[in-house]
Amino acid sequence: MSEPTREQTERHEITQDGDDILVKQAAESMAAAIGFEESAAAEIGIVAVELASNVLKHADSGEVALSHLTDGDREGVRIESFDVGPGIANVDAAFEDGASTAGSLGGGLGAVNRLMHRLTVTAPGEPDFGTKVVADRWKRKPASATRPCPLSFGAASRPAANETVNGDSFVIKRWDEQALVGVIDGLGHGADAHEASMAATEYVETHYDSRMEAIFDGTERACRGTRGVVMALARFDWDAETVTFATVGNINYKLTDDTDLTVVPRRGVVGSNGPDPKVTHSEWRPGDRLVLFSDGVDSHWELPPARSMADESATVTARRLLDQHSKPHDDATVLVVSEQVADHSD
Repeated sequence: MSEPTREQTERHEITQDGDDILVKQAAESMAAAIGFEESAAAEIGIVAVELASNVLKHADSGEVALSHLTDGDREGVRIESFDVGPGIANVDAAFEDGASTAGSLGGGLGAVNRLMHRLTVTAPGEPDFGTKVVADRWKRKPASATRPCPLSFGAASRPAANETVNGDSFVIKRWDEQALVGVIDGLGHGADAHEASMAATEYVETHYDSRMEAIFDGTERACRGTRGVVMALARFDWDAETVTFATVGNINYKLTDDTDLTVVPRRGVVGSNGPDPKVTHSEWRPGDRLVLFSDGVDSHWELPPARSMADESATVTARRLLDQHSKPHDDATVLVVSEQVADHSD
């Protein structure tokens, strides 16, 4: 991935109370000038004040740099903070919700992670050299779909018996000629598993159009301080007729026999120093089908022939498979991607 171009950079010294508010105002102004919507510009301001506040809290002084980025036809903002001093002693803990600096508007580095598309943190490595944080946010393009979606997406999920909350979750996001779907399973079940899956789901749903590797990186940070999750994601592009797949952990899948997609599983837990996913790309043809399911669903069954499901929507298929194959004492989720069901109303 190539490094974006800096079209403009402003540098602000952070030495005393009030400097963080000035940086916030400058970040919001730069974002507005680039064309971010008002709500997005306000979120960029939250990140700026959070990083500036970290400088004041963890070091004697430092600097925040604001840059206007371009990368091909994309435009964005980069916020960098550098502090002179000991830096953040425990970077992992700073990502946990509730680790906000005093008087700031965010929630520690966890808020920065959720609000920005890319985040890197360099922990202290030398005496008097503190923490460096680099956070990028890209402006989303207006919706421009020109081809109707030929795919049907559906999911069904339920908690384990005697549980009031579900430790599983799923994602279905559509935009332009693309869609991102996924199944997320918090480790175990109950409230702790639910907390982990919700942290992951929130991150994925707000970063759906990022690169697969970046989504997994950000979800890893978002789930620190939780039990962690296992997760599988698939992105469909029906204009290019392709699918991109990535997974970490034991989310299961079934595909039609002649589908070209090759899934490379990776052992691990997202949120507990999980491995990078193996991302694979494949052609996606009319008639191909994908079923993703958590380990609360038995895997010893065969995907029925497409002709037997020609009049069944993906949602109906997901509910039926959940009813037929789920295990009662674990959270269970099924997600189905298939062709759109033909309308025979005429």
